[in-house]
Amino acid sequence: MTAKLKFVFSMAVLGLVANTLIAQKPAAKPDDNALLFSISGKGLAKPSYIFGTFHILCPTDMMPLDKFSPFIDHADQLVMEVDMDDPAEMASMAKGITNSDGRTIKDVLTPEQYAKVDEMFKNSVGASVENFISLKPSLLSVLVITSQKMLGCSPPSSYDLSLVKIAGEKKKPIFGLETVAFQSEALESKPFEKQAKELYEMSQNPQKSADELKGMIAAYKTQDVEKLHQEATQEEKMDADFQKVLLDDRNAAWLPKIEGFIKDKPTFIAVGAGHLGGKKGVLNLLRSKGYTVTAIRL
Repeated sequence: MTAKLKFVFSMAVLGLVANTLIAQKPAAKPDDNALLFSISGKGLAKPSYIFGTFHILCPTDMMPLDKFSPFIDHADQLVMEVDMDDPAEMASMAKGITNSDGRTIKDVLTPEQYAKVDEMFKNSVGASVENFISLKPSLLSVLVITSQKMLGCSPPSSYDLSLVKIAGEKKKPIFGLETVAFQSEALESKPFEKQAKELYEMSQNPQKSADELKGMIAAYKTQDVEKLHQEATQEEKMDADFQKVLLDDRNAAWLPKIEGFIKDKPTFIAVGAGHLGGKKGVLNLLRSKGYTVTAIRL
């Protein structure tokens, strides 16, 4: 697995947790049934674009790249959650996927619980969890549900990696809205013990989590932001504090940076689709600032 693909798995922890545990129902409008949106008005000389990604998908579930490549042509730069073309960010990735205090799930799970998690790994990933013991529990969960047995393909692909490749071919500079360190802090706002407990609970019925992911992928493929949120909220809900850190605070922190980028140059922005909808989602925040945000059905 390449460093960039490992990094996408790290990003997927935030994206999948956000998509599967969003507490508030979104306030998406009927004309927001899309994944790509133009941003215009408020004195912008040229429009910018924002695209909702899904961090890990089977290649067959991804739309052809030529569908949104023309919109990158109209932009002078690519902005992502994190600059995946920055060697320093890639270097910090290894630190970000492990628990900061060195603990592992063995430190918080009982031997019986650990054995159940190990059984899940052997059945889905094809290897003992011992081989990944230093990773954060939330990342371990993602490794299971995105394994070949659960997801249905190997290796998985990613819009994030594809966008980096397209930007490189088109000589477009890449920038990030946040750092790997910031993402790690957001994830660690959920106590390690709770992450480990959720991993054990997942081991009781791992297929349920895989089916929920497939349901979200199906909703994503319809390009229906509202349906995606409904699919994400029908089972479980995160507590308000974690939602605030994982979604609301990050969206709010991104907004002034997005404004800076689009005022400077026409920009193609790519963030997890879970950040688009909702009262405090990026689309609504941009509209509240006076921008015209228009859906583009791909």
